[in-house]
Amino acid sequence: MKWFSFISLLISLPLVTTVNPDVIAANLSQTITANVTATYQKSFFFILDPEIVTRKPVRISAKALNATVRNPLIVTARQILGVTSFTIPLNDQGYQVYNRVARTLCPHWNFLNPAGEVPLFLAIDVSSSDNIQREFQIRADYVENFQLIEDQKISANVTPSTPMYFKYSFKNIQLKGPVLVRVESDSDTCATISIQKNICPIHDLKYDIEYDGMFQSMTRLAAITVTPEFSEEFIVVVVIHPTNYTCEHLGHELLDSIKINPNSNSSVPHLDDTEDSYNKIKNVIISVESTMTYREYIFPTLISVGLLLIIYLLAYVGTILETEKFIRGFNIEFEYTSLSDGDVDEPGEIAAPEDIKPSYGATSHDPKGGRSGDSVSRGEHQRHKTQDSLGSVDYCEDLNEVTEIRRSKVELTVADLSCNSNEYKYRLYQWNLIPIAIFYALPVIQLVAGIQLIVHFTGNQDICYYNYLCSRPLGVVSQFNNIFSNCGYILLGLLFLLIVKHRDTKYQASIKEKPILGKKYGLPQHNGIYYSVGFSLCMEGLLSASYHVCPTAYNFQFDSTFMYLMAGLLMLKIYQLRHPDVNPHAYTAYIFLSFTVFIEVVGVYVQTIYFWICFAVLYVVATLFFTSHMYYMGVISLDCGIFSRITHFFRTDFISSPKPLYMDRFVFLVLVVTLNFAAAILGVVFQPGDFPSFLLAVFLINLLAYFAYYVIMKFIHSEYPYPITVFCGALTMVTWICALYFYFSTVTNWQLPAALSRTKNMECLVLDFYDNHDVWHIISSLALFFGFVTVLTLDDHLLNKPRNEIRVF
Repeated sequence: MKWFSFISLLISLPLVTTVNPDVIAANLSQTITANVTATYQKSFFFILDPEIVTRKPVRISAKALNATVRNPLIVTARQILGVTSFTIPLNDQGYQVYNRVARTLCPHWNFLNPAGEVPLFLAIDVSSSDNIQREFQIRADYVENFQLIEDQKISANVTPSTPMYFKYSFKNIQLKGPVLVRVESDSDTCATISIQKNICPIHDLKYDIEYDGMFQSMTRLAAITVTPEFSEEFIVVVVIHPTNYTCEHLGHELLDSIKINPNSNSSVPHLDDTEDSYNKIKNVIISVESTMTYREYIFPTLISVGLLLIIYLLAYVGTILETEKFIRGFNIEFEYTSLSDGDVDEPGEIAAPEDIKPSYGATSHDPKGGRSGDSVSRGEHQRHKTQDSLGSVDYCEDLNEVTEIRRSKVELTVADLSCNSNEYKYRLYQWNLIPIAIFYALPVIQLVAGIQLIVHFTGNQDICYYNYLCSRPLGVVSQFNNIFSNCGYILLGLLFLLIVKHRDTKYQASIKEKPILGKKYGLPQHNGIYYSVGFSLCMEGLLSASYHVCPTAYNFQFDSTFMYLMAGLLMLKIYQLRHPDVNPHAYTAYIFLSFTVFIEVVGVYVQTIYFWICFAVLYVVATLFFTSHMYYMGVISLDCGIFSRITHFFRTDFISSPKPLYMDRFVFLVLVVTLNFAAAILGVVFQPGDFPSFLLAVFLINLLAYFAYYVIMKFIHSEYPYPITVFCGALTMVTWICALYFYFSTVTNWQLPAALSRTKNMECLVLDFYDNHDVWHIISSLALFFGFVTVLTLDDHLLNKPRNEIRVF
């Protein structure tokens, strides 16, 4: 085998063609037309000006007049320490062919010889592998406006075969701080913008531009913040893509149909010679703007913290004064009436007057403790209402016998539903939430920290959806302002916890001196859910900050999880105010909310019609169960007999009677069912892409509807809140309106590709530090806090009212 290879080599030696180079002295800014063959190549030597070459690089433009893809011309530019080469025509990975190519050579001051002198010549070789004469044109020029200067714009026309780059130096400014490199265009043609260190080689091709530095895809806007720590001098590279697939993730089917066969000998359509839809010429305007230094971050951060501390002081002092006021009024009222434990009937010993109508009846219990399903119809109760009243029953002494009878009364009081409640049941909400939050938050923080390091080391700025026009980096954190603006949630959550603790301490001291206050007056003061709500607000701030380390569609659940918790817990708290015995256990509530988060995660990754149908079915079933539970005050429990009991109750309470027994509840729940059914149908029909926001909207709409129902029923029963409640409610409405305005003034959209999302970027809105979304963070934290205080103080005026006089609705 070795002898065969040697003989083949000897035979082929006479066939090797001798190349005769033609060396030509050439001048810059002069177009040269020449021919080359496989045996006859051209070498051009350009004389460079020492004063100019240190400030401006040389750009080569070459055009093939009759070369083919199969037999292209090879252009090689030789410098002292590097070589740049390319072919004409340029075959862009089989998708398009360009017969005009232009490249900027790496700046010569990066190629100094050991003596420190700048080379004064440039050699360009043009060769071909084809025996047929191939004609070409070539030209070398200095790049004008190569140096980027702050607040000055440079315009350039770029095509896929003519990438360009420019240089910026921090050495030219006295106060070195971060700068914003902004690239704008009126064209939707896809491009990639790269920031690289001023080190050769410069990666200015589509397939190698991502090898170094930071880069973004772009249609109409790109913005990259560069700090002096990155490099004292950096290069801004603009590369145009032959298609918009990178920016829009569309058009790959079209690309397959226009691929060019590189083995074809025939001429191909050149972009410079035709006017087709693939002739992508993009005009870009590049500018560099100074941004805030790290030291300048101090003022806006202190301003926001100072405003929050002022609100802290006012809210805490106001709440303390109000707490002292109603506790003092509570005690004065108690002393004035000179009540003792034997002066008032026990909450469970409430004689039912003749006008209190029993419901469809009590479900009897079999000896084994199960429900037999036998009931007395509502009609029979109506016929015997004057003979069979509930009488004077001590409900709290034998709960198992009379629980359903007691809950089935037409006119319930808080005394009827506060016999089996205890503080431990509601303390479980806060104690269970703490380990849940810890185990949820730690992996989140670890994940986003890892993603941020990936972004920092790879330079890929298409991973995270930032508002790049208002990017305030700090260390490896790319968007410090979006993270810091979440401090309002944490600080106001702690403030709410302090307020609840102060009220709890004062109330416990009062009932310790006079136990009758906690047994017979006002609504039961169970604060476990309030503590959970305040802690959830703190966690919302922490997880929202984690989400904004690198916002994407796939980690948006970090920002929304505790929003679900707060909405769900607030609904439970409002319901628990007058239904302490019926309110679900903490384990049940958290299991349901965790299942909600699971559905949210599935909805992020699975956006099909089958998912939406399954979700709608679960949604409808859950709505029917919760509304039935609320209508029958917990008589319908979730077990194997739920459907038979719902059918039975529906037949006796609706079909057999002319009107519903509990009319106020019926009207409200019909509206709730209609609203939720409509949401389920809309979800199936329109299939919104942002499923987490859709699910959060469902929670918030239900919370708002139930709160409105609760307030309306209070006024119907002549229950008028204290002024502080009205004041906080008004502040809640105002702040929510303002917050929602900024929320819908979006500056990013992770439902779009990163390049299209950046077209929504806006400049900083407040103090040159906070953008629209930061303002949303601050105002929404105030809105949540005022809303929590509104619910907290909503029933303070009932503290000195006997529980058997407080209606349940």
